[in-house]
Parts: sequence; structure tokens; C-alpha cells
Amino acid sequence: MRLRLFLLSVFLAGGIVVACAPKGQAPVEGGVPVKQVSGHPPLTEQEKLMPCASCHKEETPDIYDEWFNSVHGLDNVKCYQCHGTFENFEVRPEPARCMPCHAKQVQTAPKDKSCTQCHPAHKFSVHK
Repeated sequence: MRLRLFLLSVFLAGGIVVACAPKGQAPVEGGVPVKQVSGHPPLTEQEKLMPCASCHKEETPDIYDEWFNSVHGLDNVKCYQCHGTFENFEVRPEPARCMPCHAKQVQTAPKDKSCTQCHPAHKFSVHK
């Protein structure tokens, strides 16, 4: 019971710190600034564990639908597998992130271009 009360108080205190952070500054947790993805609103530690699609389905429906109806969506390739997690997120992933599934394509692709320079982001089914 004491552990539950302690964890609840820590959780509530963390929420107050994040909610009271001055605008324009990154929120602070435990005296350490929380890293934010550029342009992304602050997330709680719990929200960072949620699938990106749980919010982006509503917040960016065009991008979500493009992914959902793509080969990657149909194959259930999740956002973090290409873009990384909140801590190491990349809007335009480096080709190395494609290697686990597309090693041959990455090795034979032009070295001076990213995948999305030839293939539409999320679809990858056609050349531009």
C-alpha cells in the first residue's frame, strides 16, 4: 500500500512539473530537461510508450491513412521500426534503418539519394 501511494505521488508530482513548465522551454523531469522531437508537443513517460498511430490517426490522418493503406501498413510495420522511438526519432530515416528488411535494395540504391527521393514516403510502391 505504501509503495502504491509513493508511486502515485511521484506520478502526480511529475505531471505538475511538466504542466507548470514555462512555455517555450522543454519540460523538466527530475531536474533534467526532457528531449522533445522538433515541433512535437511534450509527452509524458507513459505517452512515450504508446504507439505513435494512437494519436497520429487523429492528429495527422492523411499521413496515417497513407501508411495504413501501404504495403508497410498491411505488413504491420510500425512507425518506430523506420522512424525510431521518441528518443531517437528521425522524420526522414537514414537508409540504414531500412536495412533489416531491405538490405539488397539499400546496397544497390544510389548512395547519393535517400529512399524517399525515388519512392513516395510510406507507399514505396512506385517511383516518383
